[in-house]
Amino acid sequence: MSKNLAEVEIARTAWADFRTLGDRSSGVPDALRRLLAAADEDEAMAAYWDLENVVVVQGQLHSAALPTVPVLLAGLLDDMSADARDLVLGLLQQIVMGESDEDEVALGNADLGERCREAARTGLWLIYRELGTRRRETAEAILERIEDDKPRITAYLASLRGK
Repeated sequence: MSKNLAEVEIARTAWADFRTLGDRSSGVPDALRRLLAAADEDEAMAAYWDLENVVVVQGQLHSAALPTVPVLLAGLLDDMSADARDLVLGLLQQIVMGESDEDEVALGNADLGERCREAARTGLWLIYRELGTRRRETAEAILERIEDDKPRITAYLASLRGK
């Protein structure tokens, strides 16, 4: 069922209504599908680079970053290759660390960074689950940026060290 969730998120979004660097929003849905389905590092990296430097560029967010967040979160529910999962979390980290690109600010989207972090908070427990994996540092960085309950992060990290 969860594969359907990511696909529903992709399909329900009018990607042409969102901006990217270089007017590449029409390529975002396919890149997301390829990232989530990537069987190995090469496939995952190819898809990742069709999203990084498109929806987020050196910490500057374009409006297409916002609907990308729920797709990435829904994808974390799936069984996917470790390489794909690494890059899904990596892209999510890039987005939640970002702030509005100057063009977005000019269009009245100055709060795009906070809106992306708010969207990421809806999948908080999916990120916490990653603390017990090889993606721990990435998950920690995401949680440090989106978690409002800082003592919770401390408690979870302490419980991991206690194992």
